[in-house]
Amino acid sequence: MEGSRSETSAADASEEIIYTSVKFSETPRPRAKAAQEKRAPRLWPAVVSGLAVGFGILSISLAIALIWKTSDSHTRCPEQWVAYRGSCYSFSREKKDWHSSQESCRAQGAHLLVISDTSEMDLFKSMQTGCFWIGLRNCTGSVWIWEDGSVLNGTKVLSNSPVQRCAVLMKDHFQASSCEFSASWICEKSLR
Repeated sequence: MEGSRSETSAADASEEIIYTSVKFSETPRPRAKAAQEKRAPRLWPAVVSGLAVGFGILSISLAIALIWKTSDSHTRCPEQWVAYRGSCYSFSREKKDWHSSQESCRAQGAHLLVISDTSEMDLFKSMQTGCFWIGLRNCTGSVWIWEDGSVLNGTKVLSNSPVQRCAVLMKDHFQASSCEFSASWICEKSLR
């Protein structure tokens, strides 16, 4: 019997060890760890939505930058110049005669304003209220020619005298003037 007792004790001991090791693995987790795990599911949706919003903003920003870069080749107008449809425009604050105004534009790599279509004309009609030299002259006495060599078509230049050979842009029309008259001017150059 004693032999059987030692066998039983050994068997009980091995069962006890197995039972003890199973018991330790099922021990409840510490409260701090359990609290963190409970909070994690509540924070996870907020983190995911925050990341989604962040990636969305980043994607939109990159798309806008790409569109801007491809449309304008990421060029900019010089300071104090206004960009519109692939051109830069500068409005002088000082006043000079037509020829001096033309030279001032050329010194900046530009030319006096050449209005090429009705939408550009509408833009300048809405923007300014003063009197500005533009790149329009009448050298022959009958035909008004832009600085780029094109002929003014479909628009009348108001004139009071045949000696008025240079044009200014006034609020909503072209006005002939003596080229020696002092006025502000508008320079134009292409975005590059």
